[in-house]
Amino acid sequence: MPKKKQKFAQVTDKHKKAMQWCINNNIKVGVKPTKKGLKVEINNNGSVKVSPNIYNNVDACNKVWELYLYLYNNYWEV
Repeated sequence: MPKKKQKFAQVTDKHKKAMQWCINNNIKVGVKPTKKGLKVEINNNGSVKVSPNIYNNVDACNKVWELYLYLYNNYWEV
């Protein structure tokens, strides 16, 4: 049975708004390459946290968008 091809997450306006909010608040989410694969990194005003998990290219990209939405939904104050 052939492997199922992974898909990148569908980026919506909500994702873009979450990313813009994070960047405006000096929170950056990105990918850090390692010898074994990719790790996701969150830089919050110089406080850097790196995921313990190793991701492939598609999963890392999807995780970055997921984290932008998570940070926006949990820390944005009306």
